Formats: sequence, structure tokens, C-alpha cells
Amino acid sequence: MIRSSASVCALAFVIGAGGCQVGAGAGSSDYREGFRQMLTEARDAVFPSLVHVEVTGVSYWGGQESRYQSNGSGTVISPEGLVLTNAHVTDSGIEFWCTLADKRRVPATLVGEDPMTDLAVLQLDMDALEGDKDLPFATFGDSDTLEVGDQVLAMGSPYALDRTVTYGIVSNTDRVFTSGADDEFTPMYLSGNRSGMLTNWIQHDALINPGNSGGPLVNIYGQIIGVNTRGGSGAGFATPSNLAKAVAKELGEHGEVARTTIEVDLLHLERTGYTEGVFVDSVTSDGPAAEAGLHAGDVILAVNGERFTVDYPEQIPQIMSLFSEGKPGDVLNLTVLRNDEEMDIGVTLDPLLPDTGKQVYLREWGMSLREITPYMARTRRFDSDKGVLISGVRSGGPASLAEVPVSWGDVLIGIDGEPIESFDDMLQKYDAFLEQDKAGERPESLLVEFDRNGKNFVTLFDTEEVERPDPPRELPKAWIGIATQPVVPELAAKMGLEQQGGFRITRVYPRSIAAESDLKAGDVIVSFDGEDIKPRVVEQSGLLFRAVRNKSVGDEAEIGFVRGGELMSCTVELERSRTTPEEARRVSSSDFGLSVRAVTFFDRDDRRWDEDVKGVIVLSTESAGWAETAGITMDSLIHRIDGEDIKGTRDFERVMERIESEQPDRVVFEILRGYDSSFKFVEPNWKPVELEEDEDEQAESSD
Repeated sequence: MIRSSASVCALAFVIGAGGCQVGAGAGSSDYREGFRQMLTEARDAVFPSLVHVEVTGVSYWGGQESRYQSNGSGTVISPEGLVLTNAHVTDSGIEFWCTLADKRRVPATLVGEDPMTDLAVLQLDMDALEGDKDLPFATFGDSDTLEVGDQVLAMGSPYALDRTVTYGIVSNTDRVFTSGADDEFTPMYLSGNRSGMLTNWIQHDALINPGNSGGPLVNIYGQIIGVNTRGGSGAGFATPSNLAKAVAKELGEHGEVARTTIEVDLLHLERTGYTEGVFVDSVTSDGPAAEAGLHAGDVILAVNGERFTVDYPEQIPQIMSLFSEGKPGDVLNLTVLRNDEEMDIGVTLDPLLPDTGKQVYLREWGMSLREITPYMARTRRFDSDKGVLISGVRSGGPASLAEVPVSWGDVLIGIDGEPIESFDDMLQKYDAFLEQDKAGERPESLLVEFDRNGKNFVTLFDTEEVERPDPPRELPKAWIGIATQPVVPELAAKMGLEQQGGFRITRVYPRSIAAESDLKAGDVIVSFDGEDIKPRVVEQSGLLFRAVRNKSVGDEAEIGFVRGGELMSCTVELERSRTTPEEARRVSSSDFGLSVRAVTFFDRDDRRWDEDVKGVIVLSTESAGWAETAGITMDSLIHRIDGEDIKGTRDFERVMERIESEQPDRVVFEILRGYDSSFKFVEPNWKPVELEEDEDEQAESSD
């Protein structure tokens, strides 16, 4: 682009150069005119390609489908009518309209979205575009040349107001977002998808507001230097143009951005005590890095022979890019430090698959469902990605009024005895139901099988939507190590049972006396010590446990049950009920501002933890305390402190007493949070120890 001498002069004044004479009279007037001309040229190079984006989206919140309107900004980047915007603008959109700079309103279709960088590309409907089809489009600049203090223009449609321009300077060229006071680099999330892991944001102070999202950040040469993505309180954050240009090209050509992964989380070295490489904070158990032998706690020193040091969170996106820009099947050679020894590990790249799946609302059944992806199955600790996830339940619908109501997070795996292994299976079953309804053959009820926290349930969806209250709960004195659901006559008939009801075992708890008996999940208990246990209505769900409560710990009881249509029986010794989380032993460390409790039998079962998972569960952390500052959060499991295994509260007390006595500069906590294992580095600020009086002071005091 050719710049006028007046523009150059104005720029020199702004950056403090002495090449232009500025003062009263003609010189001052020349400066103002030159500065204005510079901004005008930059504005006019991009402004005609600015687009106001209107989106009609769909939400499935609360188990219902609802539509909403949202707005954003975009830029025409090709003569064919491709529009670059943000993925959070187009997210969940089903209809798109773009208003051009000349006020023409044009329908558009979604070409592709990339949640990882929060970018999306729309295609204007050129056939529907009336008048001149020769569209102005903007070009990209080189964001690598951007420096702090450079002048920029932010363009867009804040609050749906058409076409605005604001002016500012670049505040930072490699901003990343970290979590909490421990400064840990963590992904952001866009509708459940990881985002921002590959981005060093351009921070600037050109004012942006809601509606500016997707609009261009423009340099003084009239080039797109970034895509405004988020902001507030006077700070804006834009995706660099070099990244945006590459993503837009991939979306335009393929509709998606193909990436690879080795499934690790990284941590900068600031608190780790290491001086070279990057710290491996966690490794996904079934990912390519784990399969290659990489461990959490390793330090990666080099990739394919290129050594590096990651001292700050801002350096992590560049390393993550090394793992994402290859081809599936490529092997990366990692130089790794473990136990003070270097080793080489070859890691085969896997394709990076979408984090979340498709959604649908089943109006007749009163619930919304989401496809289960491998990532969702892993993070939720599912055994597989089969079935469909219940993402919402409408109050008053068949799903919420079932004999055992389904709820958010349950996994639906069967309908009327037919397995549901995929999202498409579910849609086919629902379509068949609708066809039956059209033919006047609508079933009165549906037998639904689902999993909840590892427990297998069956229930009835009453298509007549007859309301039934939830079953009551009771706490027994003696206990059988099983979880059950009541089977009322109507449900029993649907299950094909000759017996008129009972209690179906949904889970036999491992490590219980019942686990050593003949009882299995799916058995239907029909008698207890010779007495029938057959609830006629769901309100009688406490019959079995009231019968158990009337016995004593150590008594034996004869259990009659039905399995596969055959009536069977076995004898089970009653045991004492297990400690609940509310009853678990609790201890705390006042210095670290940390309270924990013991892991209970029910914690281990609900969270699908193996017996070898030991530790203490964090109950609370003091605001701004040492533990909270390091990023230790409520409900995390602490399983190792400074290399010592923590098997329970007494180990915690012992180790913390030692630490408080030795007062080290750094304490390393190894925790499990959800499915992620992570290291937290606490840097205590110990209170000064009172010193004894020196010999001179002692002598003076003795005189």
C-alpha cells in the first residue's frame, strides 16, 4: 500500500520521531490533516468489507428447545463472499443473515467452525445478492510484525449498532489466559469444546463491546491484523491475523481444521524448580503420549531435536502447536527428563477429534440428548462412548415423571429392549415412535434403560404423562451392599416378569459382603426371609430396607429373587452400613488454609475409583490462602504431598506436621480433579521464627 507523505509525517509525530515539524499555524494543521488522512486510509481499506451478522440459534437448556437471536460482526475476506467471524457468534446457529456495508441484507450459510481458535467462516448467498456482485474484501497483514504501542482500529457492530470504528493501541502481543493465582495455562471452553489453547491474543485498548465479536482489528496500513474475540473493561483481545488467515483458509477449503494431539497438559517452569524445557502436568491415560511412555511429572526438553525453555504461560501455545500441526501417524521425537536422566520417547500423533457431539430435543419424551464423543466419555469416566447423554429434562414431561426419573448426565442405552449404541440409533427409535403415533398406534409406555454413575436402571416413560411422586428415602441400621429400584406391577409386566413386582438390583457394591453372594445387578428381589417384598406403588420403595433395618448387624437373611425368569434364593449376611461422606473424618491445616476429609466407600463407588486410588478429598480452601493461591480447589483428591503417598487423613496430618516443622520453600501437591491428574506448587510464606536472645542480650538481662 502506498502511503502519502502527510500520513508518514503524522505517524512520525505519534511515535515521537523528529522528522516532522509540529507547532502552531501551518505545521499543526498539516499534522492534524495528515493524521486524519492516515486513519481514513486505514478505515476505508477495510470498512466497506465490514459485515453485521445476525444469527438465529437453538438452545436446549432445561430439556426444551428454544430459539434465540444474537448478533456479531465479520469481514468479507474473498471476492466469492466468504465472511470471517467468531465461532461463538455462529455457535448453535441454524440461520444466518449478513448486512453489508451498503445496507444490503444477504442470507448466509455456515462453511465451518473451529472452536479451538473461536473462528468461523460463513458463505454469503451470492445468488440472493441483488445488484453489484463485485464485493469489496479485506486483506490480512502480518501479525508477527505487530509491536506494543502500535496503533489499531477496531471495527464492528457493538450492541447490534451498524458499523462502528474505535481507535487505540496494542497493549500486549502475546496475551494468554490463566486460571487463578497459580498462573496455570488452561483452555477456555466454547459450548463444551476446548478453545484458546493455540492462541497468543493481541490485547489492545480500542473499545469493543458485545456485538464486536468477529470484527476486524486493523493496522494503520488498512490490513486485518486480528479478529476481535473477547473484551471488556477497556481491554480487547483479538486472534492474531496469521493464525486467523490459516484457519480461514482451512475452513474455506475443507469446512474444518484438521489437527493432531498427543493428549497432554503442560505447565510453565516458574514454580517447578526446573530450568529447562516444559513440565508435563498431566497425561491422558489412553492417549498417544501415555501409550508411548510419557509420564505426568516428566519434563520435555526438546521436540525433534529443537530444545526450548518455557518459563511463562505465554510460551505454552507455541509448544502445543508443535503437537497439533502434524499429520495423524507422524512420530514426534521427544527428549524427556525423568529422575535427572534424559531419554528419547517417540510419540505417534493422533487426530484431534471434536470434544462434543450433536444435540437434539425429543419433544414427545420431554428431554434433550447429546451425542457422546470419545472425549466426553473419557472426561466423564464412562466405560465407552456408546449410548446418548441426557443433556436436559423438561419439568412435567414423561422423562421427569417416570417411575425412576431420568436426569441430566444419565446415559440412555436402551428403549423397549433394543440397545441404543449411537446418536443415530436414538433418532431412528424416536422417528419410529412418531410413525406409530401417526398411525394411531402410540404406545402407552416405553421401557427405558439408562446408566447413572455406573448403576444400571430401567424405568417407564408414560406417554400419557401421568404424574407420580418421587420415591422416599430411608436410612437403615443394618445394610445389604446393594442399590435397588422398586418394580411396581406395571413395570414388572413390561419387563416380562411373572412376579407382581419386587426390587431390581441396580448395583452390587464391590468390597461388600453382598458382592460375595450370588446376587447380581438385574436380579429382582421378591422376598426377604420368606416374606414377600412386592411394592404395589412406587411410594412403597422403602419396604426392602425397612425389613433390613428390623434385623441386626451380623444376622443372615434369605433373599428370594428372579433371574432370567427363574425363581432363586441365597443367604446374605447383613453388615453395618458404610460411612457416608457427611460422616467422614475431617482434618485441616490452618497454615495452608485447607480442610480435607476421608474418602468413603460411596465416594469411591460414585466416582468410579479403583481400590488403589487413595487420598483425601478437599472440603474447602480459605480465600487467598496458600492452597487456594496454588490452585487447589474444593472436591479435588490429594493423593501425594512432596512425594509422600497420602492414603488417608492420618497420613495427611503426619505429612503436614512435618512440612510445618521443616518449613520448605516449595510444597508439591499431586491431585486428581475430575479425570485430570495435576501438580500444584504451593510456595508458603512462613511466619518468621522467634529467635532466642543472643549471648550479649542474655548477659545484659542477667545483670
